[in-house]
Amino acid sequence: MCKAKRLVTQTASRKAVDNRAKLYSWHAPEVKCISKGKSRNPYEFGVKVGLAVTLKGNLIVGARSFPGNPYDGHTMHEQIEQSAILMQGLGVKP
Repeated sequence: MCKAKRLVTQTASRKAVDNRAKLYSWHAPEVKCISKGKSRNPYEFGVKVGLAVTLKGNLIVGARSFPGNPYDGHTMHEQIEQSAILMQGLGVKP
């Protein structure tokens, strides 16, 4: 509740109020910080997600989250494996 009140009462100016730093971001504790910028850049929080879509891109055939900050090339095998499992009843391979 303290953070919510602080967020509502802070001003739009760049200066801190009551000698407390401004609250720029507030996230769930289980979310990891994957990138930090300078004070002029926003913080980025989240989890990498892989989506498998059809050739024309109008249907999602698989979605998977990858906690941490894995390299993109290391996530492709797992995403293709998941899509193959989900589409095995169709007789189509990704």
